[in-house]
Amino acid sequence: MTESETGNSLNYSLEVSYDGGCFAGWQSQPDGAGVQDALERALRELGERGAPGMPRGLCRVNGAGRTDAGVHARAQVASVSLRHAWVPRRLVLALNAHLPGALSVTRAALVPAGFHARRSALSREYRYFIWNASTCYPHIRRCVLWRPGTRYDWVRASRAAEAFIGRHDFRAFCRACDVPESTEREVIRSSLHIRGNLIVFRVEANAFLTNMVRIMAGSLMEIARGRFDEARLAHLLQGGASRSENAPTPSPSGLFLWKVNYPEAIAWEP
Repeated sequence: MTESETGNSLNYSLEVSYDGGCFAGWQSQPDGAGVQDALERALRELGERGAPGMPRGLCRVNGAGRTDAGVHARAQVASVSLRHAWVPRRLVLALNAHLPGALSVTRAALVPAGFHARRSALSREYRYFIWNASTCYPHIRRCVLWRPGTRYDWVRASRAAEAFIGRHDFRAFCRACDVPESTEREVIRSSLHIRGNLIVFRVEANAFLTNMVRIMAGSLMEIARGRFDEARLAHLLQGGASRSENAPTPSPSGLFLWKVNYPEAIAWEP
């Protein structure tokens, strides 16, 4: 499947989709259960030795977002340097032949040497899906947070979602054991949409804290249930609040890394 080996490594971008329930998150794990591990194993099986200087010829795959265990991706973006020249479509087919069913490369492209999936990204969009009905279709159970009951005012939550837009201190929206030195983040878009029984929270930002989107979704659910009000949400965004004052972290099953944006569009080949 490979074409001729080149004297220098070539940089490729991959668009990757996966069922997060089958992996221990994006990042490589000691037991090899990460999405990154599966992609790197597939590249080794294709005979790729990675860029010069990498230990034991490892093909290190870099992702745009380090999704947690159980979190899905519709269009994660990854970058990797390879020793062989590939037609992007052939690379997609070859990789998918060596990947588990819960993981698929959907598109590939040859990109400039300086492109890095994470460092080159301008923003990332996540979507959190909630199914609010007394019953849930079994086909979607792994992809939503199922919340039965009728005591939800989603219109109120939709209005409250706009409060996240702008630069705020999201310390109260970060997992307590992973709080970085700076907890300020810039949210570009935030909205909650009602589609019958399906509730979709969409948020785009330049960067996110650990568990940030899930906790944001959890706080909107508390508002929909009448447990939080708009003043409580404003307090949580001022920086003086602690994680313990905020909503519980909901299940990762409803969360998708939906899209990654770059200064220049990637020239994907179908």
